[in-house]
Amino acid sequence: MLAFSLLFVAVLFFSRIGDCADVKKGIRVGNAGAFTGDAAAPCMEIFNSSQLAVDEWNGKGGIQGVKIEHVMGDDAMNPAQGVNVAQKFTADPLIYGIIGPPMSHMAQATMKIYGRANLVCITTAASKPDLTHQGFKHFFRVNARNDAHGWNCALFMQRNLKAQKVAVLNEKAAYCEKIASDTINGLKKLGITDVMQDTIVGGARDYSMVLSKVKDFDPNILFFVATTAQDQAIGVRQAKELGIKATFFGTEGARDKKDFIAAAEGAAEGAYVYHFAPDVFAIPEAAGYIKKFEGKYGALSGFGPPAYEAMNILLTAIDKAAKDGQISREEVLKDVSETKNHKGILGIPVSFDKRGDLARCATYFFRVEGKDFKQVAVVAGK
Repeated sequence: MLAFSLLFVAVLFFSRIGDCADVKKGIRVGNAGAFTGDAAAPCMEIFNSSQLAVDEWNGKGGIQGVKIEHVMGDDAMNPAQGVNVAQKFTADPLIYGIIGPPMSHMAQATMKIYGRANLVCITTAASKPDLTHQGFKHFFRVNARNDAHGWNCALFMQRNLKAQKVAVLNEKAAYCEKIASDTINGLKKLGITDVMQDTIVGGARDYSMVLSKVKDFDPNILFFVATTAQDQAIGVRQAKELGIKATFFGTEGARDKKDFIAAAEGAAEGAYVYHFAPDVFAIPEAAGYIKKFEGKYGALSGFGPPAYEAMNILLTAIDKAAKDGQISREEVLKDVSETKNHKGILGIPVSFDKRGDLARCATYFFRVEGKDFKQVAVVAGK
């Protein structure tokens, strides 16, 4: 019996060692996102910001003297292609973590693949609440959830925009449907019940028919819930052309100077958007990152800063897991889950709760002024 017990312990010990790899074999991190198509601009900002973090780590010697490789996985915002990316990443034994996917429906499509491989994913934007309620331990986010955003948007509409009648147009996508539903429910809790809701088709290029219904409803706020900045630029421009006087309020996807403000050709002036990231230009700790990013890649919007933060959290965990010269995905996952009060460039320390969500969630609100966005409010559920 003693011999059997010793044999059992030995098997466990050596199988654990077998799960680990020599760090010197290489360290790779993946980045899953829509690097082509309508969402390419924000996703490339995510990738480039992640690359800056990788470059900084490599400039200091990498991890245990090993240079980190940053691998792009283009899902083109297509679930089938996202599955292919996930299978490619999980099949590579030297990939120890992923930044992304940034979109909720892509995160959902690949959840089981990454989860079964114990491959850490840190999303910077996927906000569908139940992504962290499915029993998987590998998925984390540095952004607030939709249920936090929806309630915060309702509060902002009531307090700052003096909501009376609200028209909500949402794209038929999981993220858009959820934020629309949570916002409407929030408005009703606040006593604002005069609400119209209808749907739009992403990429349709013409929303005049449904916007005509909005004009007849005559709201004081038009909440245009679409995924891409391009669609929201068309929405705000056509709303102005139809003579709709409601304040235009867009989603996080609209926080893009080129594809929303410039593309709207002046119609976006005075419009509002919410976002999961603050105005980093007002955060002293972000100054170095901003200088490097704009010096190398050009103008910065709001999608890059959370990615820079996420990559640093991931690489810190990989570095910790590799201290003894051996590394495994399970060790990296454990170390990411134990992230507490990581102080980076977002102005608030990052900690994850037991589900992988942010311990503190805030929504940031911006108004278009000229060619830029001005942060006008921060709402944290109260």
